[in-house]
Amino acid sequence: GTEHLHGGNVGFDKRVWTLESVTDSVLVLKYESPDGEEGYPGNLDVTLRFELTDDNELIHEYAAFTDMPTPVNLTHHSYFNLTNGDGTIGDTIVKINASYTLAQDDTSTVTGELLPVDNTRFDFRNPKRIDTNWNPETGYDQSFVVDKKENRADAEAWSEKSGIKLQLFTSEPIVHLYTAKYLSPMKGKDGKSYGPFSGFCLETQIHPNAINIPGFPDTILRPGQEYKHKTIYKILIEK
Repeated sequence: GTEHLHGGNVGFDKRVWTLESVTDSVLVLKYESPDGEEGYPGNLDVTLRFELTDDNELIHEYAAFTDMPTPVNLTHHSYFNLTNGDGTIGDTIVKINASYTLAQDDTSTVTGELLPVDNTRFDFRNPKRIDTNWNPETGYDQSFVVDKKENRADAEAWSEKSGIKLQLFTSEPIVHLYTAKYLSPMKGKDGKSYGPFSGFCLETQIHPNAINIPGFPDTILRPGQEYKHKTIYKILIEK
């Protein structure tokens, strides 16, 4: 439509990245976005490092440099299903340590208003099933402003069926919960079928639309600066 989302018509998710290095536990990818691509000024050099640790962690770290001031706000759109891909994610229990969400207009664009989660369906400060009081037609597609606290996960999710628990730790101020309403039908591992609400995302980033909202964090990367972003997804088994 009229709004700019996901990096443009051909975002970084649709680009072929260069394999920088690979070991048994670390994968490093690189992408060089030329000046003017999708309307963004400046040449942007981006590195994405994935690591699997012996503590059952999947870590992803971004780094980026530019030669002109340009907005940079990257995230990773991993889908999770904690029951080995079976069923939908309505019965997944989620906790998000956030007292506020970001208001959105009819185009899902963030307006700048912070909305308290008290007495709303967006209150995940105490664990609850995703489908406890959601709209079953739309699910969730919402940005949560994390209440940061040292040595505490920013968000958690777990399945009582499988005993698998996912913890999320991030350097970023926003965790965006998306329940895959628009996921196109596809076949997965072992011939399983996936579609809307087959997975959920906990996307970490800076406030969306911050470039247009005074008082929101600065998302302009300038020459000589380094963009950094680190998120840890940790798996625990609680049977």
